[in-house]
Amino acid sequence: MDIPQAETTTVAFTSQSHNDTLQLYIARTRHIYDTTRYSGCDSTAEAFVIHNGNQTPLRYNGKRFIADGLSAQPGDTIFLRVTGTDNKHTFAQTVIPKSIIAHNIEITPSALLIDDVYFSRVQLSFDDPSDETNYYEFSLTVTQIVDDSSTSYGYHYFRSFDPIMVSEDIMQYEPTTMLFSDAMFNGSQVSIPLYYFLYFFTESLQKVIVVSELRSVTREHYLYYKTLYKFMYNQGGIWQGMTLPVSIDGNIENGAGLFSLFTSTRDTVVYEFK
Repeated sequence: MDIPQAETTTVAFTSQSHNDTLQLYIARTRHIYDTTRYSGCDSTAEAFVIHNGNQTPLRYNGKRFIADGLSAQPGDTIFLRVTGTDNKHTFAQTVIPKSIIAHNIEITPSALLIDDVYFSRVQLSFDDPSDETNYYEFSLTVTQIVDDSSTSYGYHYFRSFDPIMVSEDIMQYEPTTMLFSDAMFNGSQVSIPLYYFLYFFTESLQKVIVVSELRSVTREHYLYYKTLYKFMYNQGGIWQGMTLPVSIDGNIENGAGLFSLFTSTRDTVVYEFK
């Protein structure tokens, strides 16, 4: 094994919550022989964003960096710059995708029972803009309430046999979200069937809460998570010498990570079990 020279790399992860607060988590890598423990966000870093020609510094709030008062719209370009370890400048740029409204997310729970596994169906329908290639991500958060006193997140994973999803070639990597482009349906209305499995279904189950979210994402977001799922699936084989390392696509220069914002439609369905 060839051990690389000791050096650190800035790692950044950013997100924008629903109240329009841009949040940035900054960390750093360490060399394999470095025994120093690093925990939490790197508070010594500095960061700012440029939006519509205005520079806004990000404030450290004890956990992460946030941009107070930054309100952006779909189509806006946002530039991020981070000064991290050894005064290295890390930067990236992204464009906020157009807002997509899902006009129907139909969930059919417990459609099939196979070896204590409940098979549920989701029908996702929306209109795709007729312009350049668009990218999407669909996610589910399933919460199970047991005995009115305990909460558990039932393990679930996606499956889809629709040609749109099959062409993405991610089903074999057990993705936790569905990533796809409009290459096969650009500019038209689309309806995609998906399936998920729930475990830990018991007789004491009182309630199931399913939160679905359709996101319009950037190309770099789409590529980043597709390669991330592949990496996570293969990482055991990498250490055993059975598979080749997987490179994670990102869009941050002079660093590692993803800088990408998205627009989304959320829906919540609650199932009561008497």
